[in-house]
Amino acid sequence: MSHPSTAPPSRPSSPAPLYRRSPVRIACVQYDVKLGRVSENSAKVERMTRSLQPGSIDLLVLPEMCLSGYMFNSPTAILPYLEPQRIGPTSLLARSLAQRLKCYVIAGYPEGLPSAPQPSSSTEGISSGSESNAGPSEMKQLEGEGTGVGWNSAVVVAPSGEVVGNYRKTFRFETDKSWAREGDGFMHFDLPEPLGRVAVGICMDMNPKDFVAPWDAFELANYCRDNAVDMLVVPMNWLSPPAEPPEVMTEEEDPNAPSESNLNYWAARLQPLHDPVPGYTTPRNVGSDPVGGKEVVFVACNRVGTEEGTKFIGTSSVMTISSNPSRIELVECCNISEERVMSATVT
Repeated sequence: MSHPSTAPPSRPSSPAPLYRRSPVRIACVQYDVKLGRVSENSAKVERMTRSLQPGSIDLLVLPEMCLSGYMFNSPTAILPYLEPQRIGPTSLLARSLAQRLKCYVIAGYPEGLPSAPQPSSSTEGISSGSESNAGPSEMKQLEGEGTGVGWNSAVVVAPSGEVVGNYRKTFRFETDKSWAREGDGFMHFDLPEPLGRVAVGICMDMNPKDFVAPWDAFELANYCRDNAVDMLVVPMNWLSPPAEPPEVMTEEEDPNAPSESNLNYWAARLQPLHDPVPGYTTPRNVGSDPVGGKEVVFVACNRVGTEEGTKFIGTSSVMTISSNPSRIELVECCNISEERVMSATVT
């Protein structure tokens, strides 16, 4: 183990260290996703984004599993909604939006294995207990193996409509573990100005792994720090936390306000980016290397509504985070219940 005062290893420079030469314009679509209503959810996103003008934003973000919904408790339940890369409903929507708005789009979706049994007809309106064209032996194998039938993923689409990235959730929530495989690890994508180096995480990736890793492991935040990330984008299905202990009633949150507890929690999970321990940042006398004190844009795109008894807490937000000086600024956020396209400009 290295001594805390040891200078950090050299880190790769960002492809766009001067990306603030022009403002970055970000939009998040926060809405009530209806479980299994893929076409209905897609049409809602189209309606909500209709007023956005081409060229008015640089990045559009949709929530985790933004068309399928989230609360699937088995491989058979989610099977009709698994999507192939690039040509699934979410990718097609993201590609259409990217081309129309002339911006990058990041959207969450349930990615199927190439070998996963495919549904025989439209998934619209199918309940979580629906059958697909998979035979009994295939279903038994899917239920029994416990290795997962896909990934909880996010697609990255360029303004041309080209899919330029695909990220698979690294840390799985309990709901994910019923059907999803673990991803290959955190990833970033080098995009043109004004976006720069963009890391993508999905919901649970913000937490300590399995809620048992040490709090101060800061896995995702350290990845962003070590890779000189300019922006961290996190599609979410973030929940309203249970009372502690569970039988204690919590005070009802104001539906017209954001969740301050979650804003504070996200900021706390990003501590290495704004309040590093001694030895974390590049010493000031090293020269012009900005990595230690650079600003990182954090984008959380969450959903609202209740699904299978589970409430989602909204509060989609854009923050800017800096370690030198140590600072967090909330640029824009939604409340816990509204459906809207939140726009933010970071100068």
